Amino acid sequence: MKAKVYVIGNFKGGVGKSTAAQMLGFESAVAKNRKTLIIDLDMQGNTSDVMNLTQMNFSNDETLLDYEYTIADVLMENVPAKDAVYQVVENLDILPADMSFEMYDDWVKKEYPDSIDQFKYMESRLAPLLEEYDIIYLDVPPSISVYSKSAMYLADWAIVILQTQIKSMRNAMQYLEYMEFFTEEFGTNLRIAGVIPFMLESGDAVDKEMYELAKETYQDHLLKNVVLKNARLKRYDGSGITMEKTMKGKLKQWDKRCHELFISILDELEEHETWYN
Repeated sequence: MKAKVYVIGNFKGGVGKSTAAQMLGFESAVAKNRKTLIIDLDMQGNTSDVMNLTQMNFSNDETLLDYEYTIADVLMENVPAKDAVYQVVENLDILPADMSFEMYDDWVKKEYPDSIDQFKYMESRLAPLLEEYDIIYLDVPPSISVYSKSAMYLADWAIVILQTQIKSMRNAMQYLEYMEFFTEEFGTNLRIAGVIPFMLESGDAVDKEMYELAKETYQDHLLKNVVLKNARLKRYDGSGITMEKTMKGKLKQWDKRCHELFISILDELEEHETWYN
């Protein structure tokens, strides 16, 4: 059975795309017990770094992985995709990226001048992975680029991240408008799984006003589960994802809240998908 592929997008940086990819991937694997892969298509490699720290948190030897191969090697050096996949925890793998991926834009445009051929090339290189996983999340940079467009072409579903700021509101809408253009232009079946609101402050009047505006704008696509500004989520950027336990063996409160929230987000996204049946 072919994996369901999700692209996580917004054309503005710093809104929570990578956090969403990391957390949804983790909960898909750990809470839902699905064989899950995160493909890092962002040359900054932030998700690759967080997943490396995460595997160290759950590993007995507490050493970082050596990413011998990355997505750049798969696409430009003909390394088999399976050889560039690394286990984070049970059921969760990462295909990492690093700064060498910056060269891919020029490389693929030289090799394949037509856009559709660029998209099909990436699809062909990653195709073996579609048979290996239940779920694949694509983490992309915040730009209209060969990276984000190729991800749109590969994906079945789009998850749009909305931060409650005016600029992010505009960028999220631009993403959806571009997605509509893209699906018509290239004949894909990309659909919206949902828009996840990331609010800066739960008590901030501007954030509340923006959220109300988002409800009017995105209507049923906007998730009811809201990701509030969260110190534990921010900590995961430097520590990797954790599941710290109390002396009694229960999940500590701050980790518990984070994991429960993103499990609820997964459930709500899946509910939205049923609307298309």
